[in-house]
Amino acid sequence: MSMSVFKTDLPEARPGLVRALLWASNPDEAMILSRELRAKGFTSFATDAQSVVGVFANDVALLAHVLGERLDLEQRQTTKALVLNGKAPVLSDFANIQTVEHFVHHHSSRWLVKMLDDRRFKSQVQPIVEVNGRAVMGYEFLFRGLRDDGTMVPPVEMFTAAREPNLSARLDAAARDCAVRTAARFGIPEKLFINVLPTSVSLGQSAFTDTLDLIEAAQIPPSQVVFEIVESEAVADISLLSRMINFCRNAGYSIALDDFGSGFNNLTMLIGLNPDYIKLDKSLISRISDEPPIWNLVANMIDAAKQSSVQVIAEGVEDERTARLLSALGADYMQGYLLGRPEDRPKLLD
Repeated sequence: MSMSVFKTDLPEARPGLVRALLWASNPDEAMILSRELRAKGFTSFATDAQSVVGVFANDVALLAHVLGERLDLEQRQTTKALVLNGKAPVLSDFANIQTVEHFVHHHSSRWLVKMLDDRRFKSQVQPIVEVNGRAVMGYEFLFRGLRDDGTMVPPVEMFTAAREPNLSARLDAAARDCAVRTAARFGIPEKLFINVLPTSVSLGQSAFTDTLDLIEAAQIPPSQVVFEIVESEAVADISLLSRMINFCRNAGYSIALDDFGSGFNNLTMLIGLNPDYIKLDKSLISRISDEPPIWNLVANMIDAAKQSSVQVIAEGVEDERTARLLSALGADYMQGYLLGRPEDRPKLLD
């Protein structure tokens, strides 16, 4: 790694700007990276080393986000970064050089922590309706982060940033508690589908028991609440999840497994966990009208669920033809844009 960028005549940063030096793998890659950073609104500056990109940024988290998107994992691990608070580097600063992967990992979640600290988030609700009759059975609560200007943060952006287990658990807890408070504020009488990560469904997770306490304080009967286990196909310890599901069920809560059909262990999970509901993954539902093998797969899943007294919710229903097919297949409930988009207010209150 060349240190020839160390010189006293590097341009001075304006107050509030951060200076970063990025060591690319070769001059061509450095040139491409510099061009793309400029296209994203960053100011770059020349250095003595052809493979080193200099950049000024007033938002370190944004720089981390852009580098995380621009570079693949191998590039993030081989590209080095030195970040300084505006000043030109001195020799001792070079001991703080890190990989871009470390820089991205450290900084890309700071905005999320601040968002949670500032309580800039809300729950939207999406109706779940009966296949026959279209009456609203319940609402799923969907967590939405808010930027400083009030615009919404895409959920995938939040959960991608929450790579640290503790931050992921905090985000999950905030989403659950926000759902409970939203349900209590509107006095929703229908079923409340509240998402929860498998790792949070544990008596050892105090944040989860805090959510149960919040439900009790809001005088919401447990029989009204359905804990929707998201990422159910990625559960590492099925026996632990099963014990916690039994705890919730014994306390009067119901259980739904989300994204059902996205993996290969579904029927085993259905028999072993015996949820109250399964939610058929929208990647399957969107294909049943055009692909007979998928139609047959969904038919078999619904039949297996019926044999186990499990109710079926089909996600991602966007047209009447799909709704009619689901009725013919015997699905119990539907959710999707055809029936209602996520909104700030429950459908029946409009």
